[in-house]
Amino acid sequence: MHWPRRIEFKLKANKMDLRRIGEFGLIHRIRKWTDASGPDLIQGIGDDVAVVEMGSKALLVTTDILIEGIHFHPSWMDPYSLGRKSLAVNLSDIASMGGIPKYYLVSIGLPKNLPLSFISSFYRGLKQEAKRFRVQLVGGDTSLSQKIIVNICLLGEGEKKNLLFRKGARVGDDLFVSGKLGDAALGLKLLQKKSKIKGSEGLIKKHLFPCPRVELGQALARDHVATAMIDVSDGLLIDTSHLIEESGVGALIWEDRIPLSRLYRKWVRSFLKDPFQFALSGGEDYELLFTASSDRREEMTSLTRMFKIPITRIGKILPKNEGFRLIKKDGKEDLPSPLGFEHFK
Repeated sequence: MHWPRRIEFKLKANKMDLRRIGEFGLIHRIRKWTDASGPDLIQGIGDDVAVVEMGSKALLVTTDILIEGIHFHPSWMDPYSLGRKSLAVNLSDIASMGGIPKYYLVSIGLPKNLPLSFISSFYRGLKQEAKRFRVQLVGGDTSLSQKIIVNICLLGEGEKKNLLFRKGARVGDDLFVSGKLGDAALGLKLLQKKSKIKGSEGLIKKHLFPCPRVELGQALARDHVATAMIDVSDGLLIDTSHLIEESGVGALIWEDRIPLSRLYRKWVRSFLKDPFQFALSGGEDYELLFTASSDRREEMTSLTRMFKIPITRIGKILPKNEGFRLIKKDGKEDLPSPLGFEHFK
């Protein structure tokens, strides 16, 4: 039997591709295609962390990938920083669930001409971040690759009754965010443009060394302060949209209440006319965005003092039919679109 050397598939002119549906459209389809379920599965696709029942506790599983040229570039991110950040972004996912991180596995793709000193420094950064949050490396994989690829799988645990999900927001809840927003995105812009502006080092540090809010997340979950939570990794607007979509509600955000650092305010106008743009859609802040009943506002002051992390009320949860709205600083109402960065689009 003779097989043709080449089979050509003619695609329709109106083919659906990743550029059209984007990262989150793809995730939505994967969720439909797989439709995972089981008596032990508490939460699958659709949250920051997968949750599996393990007796009285729950196993938490999350994974993140960092790819050279997409998430970082060696010209402005050294291997030590890459190691620390690779683990930190996974720790932030566990923080958003209110869980306790325990063990991690790291799989890396490496070019064969990469100096051993690079890899040694990378693992030194990993070890430093792991020591800080008391997590241990228990395995992984290595492979040849044209570019540096880092994939971490982080395992954690939590009390089932205390875990926080994206789907718990209720109409009338307040919307809060920890820390300051926009610094990491502005720091990235400085790195990309190789702008060595004296006094802006703090912004670059926020991009290279995000601080996952693990202890704060645990407190919000343990004391049942929050009703729903997500970490701000893709940007305030787009992550808010994820939270309200899973909760089946709407939301309103007041632009002038978004917390901005002194450094951000000082340098942002060097790059943008709209000073809120990075804070709204820049991403990589790795702060906690959560909802809570309006009668818990005083507790936010206590948590701010306890953890030395500002917690700011930036909005409120609305009925679903009222949609997602942004009240601009000048008082005008905006229906935000696009919401932020999305892979493939």
